[in-house]
Amino acid sequence: MSSTPYEPEVDDYVIWERETCSDHIENDQGWVYFKGDPVEPKKGFKEHSRYITIETGVRPKPVNELEPSNGKKTLNKHTMVHTLLLCYEQNWHQLKFVKRRESPHCEHYSQYDDRDGH
Repeated sequence: MSSTPYEPEVDDYVIWERETCSDHIENDQGWVYFKGDPVEPKKGFKEHSRYITIETGVRPKPVNELEPSNGKKTLNKHTMVHTLLLCYEQNWHQLKFVKRRESPHCEHYSQYDDRDGH
């Protein structure tokens, strides 16, 4: 067993199991969609924690949201709604690593934006 704590990375599939204030166990899982860079502390400013977002769901946007509001005919590049859960660095010890996405081909909707440079 490694003594090094798990450090999540973008494209990791994780399970976040945590106890809530009502002694209920929450169990969320999904792909790590974003990971914040370490923030250098600045004198006189509040210290900020790093976080990741875990993509727990993806669905198509409603058709009326895909049409431009300015009347011009343009293609909306963002056709999906991503549901993301914030997980701060102090909670990363509650994450369980499942697998890493390595495929150059899109296996999940969240990959399309990344692969197309959006």
